[in-house]
Amino acid sequence: MAKFNFTLNAARMDASGHYDFQNVFEFPDFIEMRPTLRAAVRTVAREAFDQPVLPVKVERMTTSLEEQLERETRKYERQVGVYDNQKSERNQLVRLFTQVLQVISRTDEITEELEDIIYAVNQTRLSLIGLPALEGTGELYDADCDRELIAGTYYYFVTHLLVRPYLRDIRGDLVPENVTAAGRHLVVRMTTYAYRDWDAYLVHEYDEQHLIKNEKGLTNAAYYDKLEAAELKYADHIYAEVLADTYQEFVKVLVPNQLERFEIMSSDLRPLLAKNPGLRIRLAAIVNRHFKLDQDGYEHVMDASLQEIKQKYQFYRENFS
Repeated sequence: MAKFNFTLNAARMDASGHYDFQNVFEFPDFIEMRPTLRAAVRTVAREAFDQPVLPVKVERMTTSLEEQLERETRKYERQVGVYDNQKSERNQLVRLFTQVLQVISRTDEITEELEDIIYAVNQTRLSLIGLPALEGTGELYDADCDRELIAGTYYYFVTHLLVRPYLRDIRGDLVPENVTAAGRHLVVRMTTYAYRDWDAYLVHEYDEQHLIKNEKGLTNAAYYDKLEAAELKYADHIYAEVLADTYQEFVKVLVPNQLERFEIMSSDLRPLLAKNPGLRIRLAAIVNRHFKLDQDGYEHVMDASLQEIKQKYQFYRENFS
């Protein structure tokens, strides 16, 4: 097994009081890292059982641990510190990252890609270890707690713009009391998109299509109906591309002239926008364009895709049934 010095380059607070928290989930190439990280978490989950268990139990625990790693890490990144009542939780999170590191390092063949993953995970671990103490009481992790958009962040800014047509008071806050039922549904969707693992989502789509294509006894019409329903069900994967493209345009506008870096899940835009109202207009224009907002502010991202899917299967039914 390869050996590494996991204490190098620990995060520290600089003279100005800035703490450079490094979060593996925010690394530019995290998408490429995710499969290796997930495999390591799966190994940690499997080894947590004293005796062999059904694969489904391992997968459930893997999903739970993955979610815990990301949600807790982002929480501490936002806080830039740890409250006294959170120290036990933080220490457990550090131990979990340590276990993941140990699993990833169980090889004699360390590639450049693997070194990058080890570095990113370890920097996150060290950032958690070095968090400054905070006064007061902080929130503890609750796996059953619904995820929420973090005020001021990229997803919150985008969602606030998209939900404007559904606000009872357009000058009011993005709170349930000020949003119509349709608007609350939109907020739930955007929150889902913010935290969704899009790679896994596409795998589910492919699996569902595969099952349909291998189902016996279907008439051509029933076959096309099922394929169409599946494609319509997962058509919202277009939001992955739209959200990513919108974010990249935000980065071009904000970095480095306005911000040193702009993290998709944690950077708070509110102080910057308060000082520069023109910047809000510029960012809003980017959202308007990518989300195809009409004159009333309603978005139309999926309109063309849904129409294309329906026309495609109508053509199949008319010509191949």
